[in-house]
Amino acid sequence: IGKLPLETCETINDHWGFHINDTNFKTPKQIVRYLVNAAGRNANFLLNVGPMPNGKIQSEFVDSLKVAGQWLAKNGESVYGTRGSSIAPQEWGVVTQKANTHFLHIMTKPNANFIFIPNVKENIKSATHLESKKAVKFKQITEGVFVYLDGVAFDDWDTVLALGY
Repeated sequence: IGKLPLETCETINDHWGFHINDTNFKTPKQIVRYLVNAAGRNANFLLNVGPMPNGKIQSEFVDSLKVAGQWLAKNGESVYGTRGSSIAPQEWGVVTQKANTHFLHIMTKPNANFIFIPNVKENIKSATHLESKKAVKFKQITEGVFVYLDGVAFDDWDTVLALGY
């Protein structure tokens, strides 16, 4: 069973279909984090958006999906076409992988000025902040990679760093 594809299924509120009294809408931040966490665990993310009886989608859903889409416009490279990395989820977030790049999704800002990624076998050649394209300092040792966070602009939703190898 461990070789079967994984999928995370979630609703944009608390119901699978339209429910006029259900106003417990997921925020754009929650939607992005569900998506990123699924990708980092090598899973597909299915988000159910139940249409109203007239077939239209509620404006609250459209607005949230639009804002989540704006985040993806800047950071989609770290999600689209990626797979979960061999690097296990960490306290600070998850890692996705595509071609010769590990994307570090830092959703919980660490207390220290660095993160340590254990068991990185690839020879890391670069580290950059995905959105700004600014270089980030790193140090690779046998046990893994230290990525230094001094000067990194943190996104409250998900700060994405790219490790090229």
